[in-house]
Amino acid sequence: MSWGNKGWNRGVQAPVGSNPFAPAPAGGGPGGEDATGPMLSGKGPELQKVYYMPHNMGHNDGVNCMVMADNKIFSGGRDENLFVWRAEKSPSGEMQLVQDCAPIHLGSSITSLCYEASSTWLFCGLWSGTIRAFCKQPVKEEQLLGHRRSVTCLTVHSSVLISGSNEGTVRLWTCPNGSFQCHGQPLTNPSGPVNCLRVFNGALWVGGQQGITCFDLESLQARGTIASQYPVTGLLQFQNFMIATFRNGEVSIYDASGAQIFNRQPMGEHTSNTALELMMHPTANKLMLLCGQTLGYITAYDLPEFRPRGSFCCKDRSDVKAIVDAQSDGVFLTAGLHGDIIIWRWGASAGPSVSPFAPGAPGAPGCGGCGGCGGCGMAANVFGAPGAGGGMMM
Repeated sequence: MSWGNKGWNRGVQAPVGSNPFAPAPAGGGPGGEDATGPMLSGKGPELQKVYYMPHNMGHNDGVNCMVMADNKIFSGGRDENLFVWRAEKSPSGEMQLVQDCAPIHLGSSITSLCYEASSTWLFCGLWSGTIRAFCKQPVKEEQLLGHRRSVTCLTVHSSVLISGSNEGTVRLWTCPNGSFQCHGQPLTNPSGPVNCLRVFNGALWVGGQQGITCFDLESLQARGTIASQYPVTGLLQFQNFMIATFRNGEVSIYDASGAQIFNRQPMGEHTSNTALELMMHPTANKLMLLCGQTLGYITAYDLPEFRPRGSFCCKDRSDVKAIVDAQSDGVFLTAGLHGDIIIWRWGASAGPSVSPFAPGAPGAPGCGGCGGCGGCGMAANVFGAPGAGGGMMM
């Protein structure tokens, strides 16, 4: 693997190409309204708005993060509450979200969520720097103390929890004796306060305020940094490439060596990035990159051509904070700064509509039926009352 001048340097610029996964030709790309595709109303055959949460439900402030786990949706908000939702049919036969239990108050704004299916741990990063962890089997909870500022991102790799913070550090957490502890000293991120992170090709990619830094997972030393004028807002792996989005609306794609092979400058109305997701179009069978933006807009691009499929507005002036692929029948969810949670579906359904949150639904993890949340009050653990024993099973 090469980490020379063509990779982790001080910011190689690549011309805009028609295919991000091929060498980019010289020249620029399209501008104007064509750059973001047609506006989709959410009522046509291409995109349908399935459900819009009523104003008297859910968070009373912005939603910061959202994750799907065990056929349920977990949303974390600025109101310091963790909500658990399940989907069911309304009296009219339409899909709707209902609360699975009373909201769990965590005492600080919830800034990141991560669910590790094999160990059934749900990790909640908080604005205070604390990480609250809830385990489903066996039912237990823990508090991970170490960060001094908001925990902006979480992921699990090889039985290790990795957390990034606005203080500019990355911490590694292990669970050797049934209880989490910080492994070694925190990693100081050369690219500043941490916004996102991904493990890719034996390395840890960390998106910060001033660029992307790559850490070697064996030595835990920084291999290099790709400097950026604008903060990195998201990282997603696709095949052997890493997609990075930036706050100004820019999208870049890098190979495993850190060489930039594609760069899309802000164009048309796509001039910000606040959330992103990869998902498959159910009828076109095309992979799509969904880029959430300020003011409530999302633009979808077909990959690998990076052709704009279209743009749509979730809620006017509500920055998109989270996009979650339900991995079933083209269904996905969005959440915004005004507390809005919406269910969408791409394309015409190929058959009878099946809830992606139902047990056994395609692409959704099976529910073990712990019974810890249904009908409970203000639970201390989202999976039920704390139990004894058990560690991190990964």
